[in-house]
Amino acid sequence: MKVRYVVLAAVLAAAVAGCGKRPPQFTAVSGVVLLDGKPLPKAKIEFQPELDNFGAEMNSSAVTDDDGKFTLLRNGTTEPGAAVCKHRVLITELPTPGEFRSQDPAVQARLAQYKASLKNRPIPATYSSPITTIEIEVTTDQHDYKIELTR
Repeated sequence: MKVRYVVLAAVLAAAVAGCGKRPPQFTAVSGVVLLDGKPLPKAKIEFQPELDNFGAEMNSSAVTDDDGKFTLLRNGTTEPGAAVCKHRVLITELPTPGEFRSQDPAVQARLAQYKASLKNRPIPATYSSPITTIEIEVTTDQHDYKIELTR
């Protein structure tokens, strides 16, 4: 009788040990970001999956090229992809480059020139909010996404 309980306890322990949180499946994701129908270059795009029991380690991000195109990489890695699930999408300006982080008037003048060179600006603040209205369902069937923003 005792052997039966020991075996049952061992089976239950093994089952519980195998019930840890499993990371979601990831799939390749690329696409283009348009603002008022025109490419949005040099912008950061971040996909934040709506997953229980996971944090920012499941996010994916990219920087758009001159044509507004992007390919997502998993946070903290060089692995391409995004979690297969529903995402909130944030689109923001890149941080100010280090070479422009000085209060020197000449440096600030160069920063102003740099900002003026960025095409299709400004990015509306609503797209950089954690309460963003952009939601995308990433699936294994679709790998290319067109994200259209408006002012």
